[in-house]
Amino acid sequence: MEGLVDNGVEVAEEIQILANEPFMIATMYSTYSINGFNFHTYSSDEGRPVQSSGVALVAQTSCFENGNNMNPIVRNKTYYGRIKEIIELNYRNKGSIVLFKCDWVDNRIQDRWVKTDQFGITTVNFNHLFNTGERLLEATQVYYVQDPIDREWCAVLQSKPRELYDMAARDSENIEHQNEFRSPIPDLHTNVDLNIFLQDVVHVRTDIDGTIVAEKKRK
Repeated sequence: MEGLVDNGVEVAEEIQILANEPFMIATMYSTYSINGFNFHTYSSDEGRPVQSSGVALVAQTSCFENGNNMNPIVRNKTYYGRIKEIIELNYRNKGSIVLFKCDWVDNRIQDRWVKTDQFGITTVNFNHLFNTGERLLEATQVYYVQDPIDREWCAVLQSKPRELYDMAARDSENIEHQNEFRSPIPDLHTNVDLNIFLQDVVHVRTDIDGTIVAEKKRK
């Protein structure tokens, strides 16, 4: 890296910082706030009314169709997990990187332990995990709702940033948004189409004859 800089090659400051080794001592957290999300480790989440340890990551990978282990396909896959550890690496007091170590639901075979139904609802089974050996640099926060019937499965719901607001929809307020910062949230269900057909609902039964009830006369 020093040779490139000495030869006049323009190198981004972030790359120069990461090229140096971080301190050998890292900092561990049970909670960490970033981009409007407040992340917790799974152990820290226990007993709390609000769940903040769920994460999801969309990545391109190869996988096998269910029942066909001979022909791998390349596609965008969503990984669902829970945070086990939050680690911050300090790069000589010039910058830092936060890593999430997670338990991931095994999604190597399509529609086995991560399933999406016809309504776009994704369910996962945390009894079947696999070790990717990776640490996350960036992820989307999700939370899991346990199925009341089959308690091994959880439905996935996507969280929204708690500190960022969409003010553009308020036309009555004259606020300029040219310099407004918004953190993009990836759509975890980009391939799901849900069509809802609206029609008039009849609230009167027509399959039986009605009964006329005469009003009683007051004495």
